[in-house]
Amino acid sequence: MYFAAISVLLIAVSMLELGVPVGNVYFISRYRSLGRTNALRKVLVAGSSPLLGFCAIALTLAVIFREQLGNAIFGRNVDAAGTVILILCLGAIAAIIADSTLGATRGFGVMRTTVVADKFVNPTIQLLALIVLWSVGMTGGPELIGTRVLAFAAVAGISIPWLLKLVRKSSMPSGQTFRQSWVPEASMFREYWAFAGPRSLGQIAQVAIQRVDIVLIGLWLGPAEAAVYAAATRFLIFGQLTAAAIGTAVQPRISALASRRERSQLQDLYRVSTSWVVLATWPLYLTFILEAPTLMLVFGDDYSRGAILLQLLSAAMLVATACGAVDAVLLMAGKSTWTMYNAWFALAVNLALNIWLIPQLGIVGAAVAWVAAICANNLVPLVQAKIGIGVHPFGRSSMLAMLSATTLFGVLPWLVKSAGGGPIGAVVTLVLAAVVYSLMLWRWRALIELDGLLRRRRPSSRGRGEF
Repeated sequence: MYFAAISVLLIAVSMLELGVPVGNVYFISRYRSLGRTNALRKVLVAGSSPLLGFCAIALTLAVIFREQLGNAIFGRNVDAAGTVILILCLGAIAAIIADSTLGATRGFGVMRTTVVADKFVNPTIQLLALIVLWSVGMTGGPELIGTRVLAFAAVAGISIPWLLKLVRKSSMPSGQTFRQSWVPEASMFREYWAFAGPRSLGQIAQVAIQRVDIVLIGLWLGPAEAAVYAAATRFLIFGQLTAAAIGTAVQPRISALASRRERSQLQDLYRVSTSWVVLATWPLYLTFILEAPTLMLVFGDDYSRGAILLQLLSAAMLVATACGAVDAVLLMAGKSTWTMYNAWFALAVNLALNIWLIPQLGIVGAAVAWVAAICANNLVPLVQAKIGIGVHPFGRSSMLAMLSATTLFGVLPWLVKSAGGGPIGAVVTLVLAAVVYSLMLWRWRALIELDGLLRRRRPSSRGRGEF
């Protein structure tokens, strides 16, 4: 029940957030860049007031109908299903508040809050809470789910005071009344939700893409096949988290550059951040492709047939990461409607191919469908970024990153494997490749801006571009 409940929680949060975390990043960083610091308080109210109202209604209904919801989601034979729904409601409230306030702090240009609260405090509290529960023998479903709620509450407890401190520091013209400082005009509401609304709908499609294949496999092929498929997709998480972290970090800077129409600097940032994504993720995905049969044995002999799935999906992720943070570029340039259409198009591709291919190819068909969705969700935005904004991720730094990663973690290990190097040869090659890779990163640290990726960049000598 624990994993099902956490899935329900994460899906609910993604749907109930209404795009506000990204909206806060976009508008706060944009207004700060344009010198409109007197409007920052209004932006926060424009996003948070409808969000809190909507969440209050949705969660109140969930509390009222908790028993029915619990039975529908977890089954009638699950004890305390209604209690679990109550815990999930508390977790959703804490997570939504935490995500929204963290998004606002990133809009103020502060990444430390996200790193400390979300990346350190959150997992630490979860781990400590699990240890305490285990030591006292409380390992039931509600207790384990409660550790997530506690962690989200801690993140919210850290991020809210941090945000309030940043708001107090932001300039506000003297003599303004409370209404003038905090109450947004109708035009600001419209502007905010014209951006956040499409983003929210796009998030729903993105969550569906990640879940629909598992559901269809379970319905048509049974839980055993679904388990093999889920195991193969577990490996992708490592690269996805890294790419997402880099995309999150550059969002405020992209918004600031886009608001001032500094296309040349935006182009440079997009290329450099893409090189970082490639350098961090391609070694993983190339290793997954070459060593998939061995890696899948970690889950047991019955999972070996999932190797082809891992290879297909890893190849698709090479394409996706080569496009860099293209979704963030479109979003922070104000193109949330484009990203919404892209996400729903990718979902349509995924769903259509799943319905067509799963009955014929089984779990391989589901993998092919996800590969197509991944490519659609990255290549279409790539073309849009080039045509609509005038930027693309391909330059000296990104191409060098792709070439070095492919050579050291793709070509070289493949040659050793083809020559019969065996497991020892694979390990030795991987270690040597990692050493050479580290030396190359240090040698090229200026080109890839190793110590300055997220630092404010000086104006480009080419001046400002218009888009």
